[in-house]
Order: sequence, then structure tokens, then C-alpha cells
Amino acid sequence: MAEPVNLTELSSSDFKKFLDSFDYVFSDCDGVIWSNGPLPGSGEFFKKIKQHGKAVHYVSNNSLRTKQDYEDKFKSSDIENGFENLTIPSVAIAEYLKSLNFNKKIYCVACHETVHVLERAGFQCFLGPDYGAEYYIEYLQYLVDDLDVGAVVFDSDFRVNLPRLYKALTYLKRPEVIFISGATDKHVPYKPGCLVLGTGIFTDIVVNETKRQPVQLGKPGKLFGEFAMKRAGVTDPSRVLFIGDMIEQDVGLGKATGFKTLLVLTNNTKEDMLAHPTLRPDYFAPSLGSLVPLL
Repeated sequence: MAEPVNLTELSSSDFKKFLDSFDYVFSDCDGVIWSNGPLPGSGEFFKKIKQHGKAVHYVSNNSLRTKQDYEDKFKSSDIENGFENLTIPSVAIAEYLKSLNFNKKIYCVACHETVHVLERAGFQCFLGPDYGAEYYIEYLQYLVDDLDVGAVVFDSDFRVNLPRLYKALTYLKRPEVIFISGATDKHVPYKPGCLVLGTGIFTDIVVNETKRQPVQLGKPGKLFGEFAMKRAGVTDPSRVLFIGDMIEQDVGLGKATGFKTLLVLTNNTKEDMLAHPTLRPDYFAPSLGSLVPLL
């Protein structure tokens, strides 16, 4: 694997060559633009990059946030029209099911906001239960199939439990039931430098038990990257720079889709980056703010 290039060490002429190598910037949000609050210089970075003639779009695995929450986050980071240029899994899932003329019930192991997006798109959804029985033999009730279910959707369900997994596994025994996954994050950043377990580990359990691969409509799925390209009007992936803070999700998406990749080291060290067995970004930098002087 090629050695990632530290953008902060490039000469001015080489940095200009870097800028000339792409026309679009696709950026992750959590851990790149903001953490608990705006990350220093992130808003200024996007102002400067637009002044260089680059079109900017945002691609996040986070379907948990409401529209208002996203708009508030972008505003606090001094970014205009952020939500209008944002692609998230819930929207991709809804559009994908529409393209299939899907008209059956959806079982959602997903956050409430994803369910709301699907329902607003006209789909019939259900989820739960919130709590499981105390005694294991009572779990037989979660093994009852429902032939009206035509899809199972996993997307950032932080209330996932054993009954929900049982129900998902039961429906997915039928090969005609569509298996869709949004966010696959096995770890999520709670604050700079603090990664904890994410909900992707539960999707992996279902993948292993069913021996089925989901339609991947979140990072690092190629289909999700292509959906983001379509929304942004991009036809040549090689002219896109994808910026993220997670190796598996962000660098993975970039490599799967054919984007150039920039990893900001807000949640990984350089040693973490170089130690990954299969993925390395094309470029790296400490943060977006560290690139503002170069722009």
C-alpha cells in the first residue's frame, strides 16, 4: 500500500497540484466538522475550498439527527446550506425502496428518525419490542414469522436487543425478504480521541447467522457512494475528494467508490492509520483547521 501524503508538509506547488486533482469535496460530519461542538477551522476550511472553485457536499452515516439538529450543527459551524447538500442512509434507503416499487411492511431495527423518513416516504414500518422476556423459553414469541414483512432495515438502533435480533433473523429466513443496512459503524466517536462500540456489530451478527449480505446503503458501501454522487450530479468519481475521520467507513467508502481520500486524525493516530491491514487514505492531516493556512 502506498504511503499516505501529509498535506501539511507539501510545498505550495505540490499543494496546488493536490487542489487541481479534484472538483468536488464530499465530507463526513461527526468527528470532521464537529464533535461536541464545532471543530476549530472547519467552517473556514469549506469557505476557502469553495473559493478555490470546489463544489461541497456532505455524506454522513448518522441518520439519528433530525433536520433541525443538523441545521443547528451546520449553523454553529458557520456552514451555509449544509443540510440541503447532505446525504444520509435513511434517505438512500427510502429512495432505493421506491425504485423497487416496494409495497410490503418493513421491520426496522433502526433509530426513530430513520423510521420517520421511511414513513414520510409512504412505507409501512414497525419496530420493537423495547424489552425482552425474562425467561428464555418465552423468546419463542419472537420467532413467529409475518408474511406481510418484505424488508428488514438495520440503521443505528442504539436500543437494539435480543428480541429484535430474533425477529429480524426470523423474517430474513425467507430469501425474498430484502435485507438493508444503513450505518455499519462498529465504533463511534463520542468526543475527540474517544471511540466506543457502535451498532454495526449487531448487523454483523445477523449477517453471520443468516449467511446473507445486506444491500449496503451507508458507508462504506459502494452503492451509497454512488447514490451520493447521483444526488450531487457527479459522474467521475476520480474527481471527488472524500474527507473523513474513520478508516473503515470513510476511507473504505472512498476506495470502494473510486474517490480520492483524506483522513483527518481527530479520532485516529498516524500509527492507527498506518497499522490498518487493508486500507490507507491517499492523504492525511491533523484536522480541517490545519489546512486553512495552506488554502
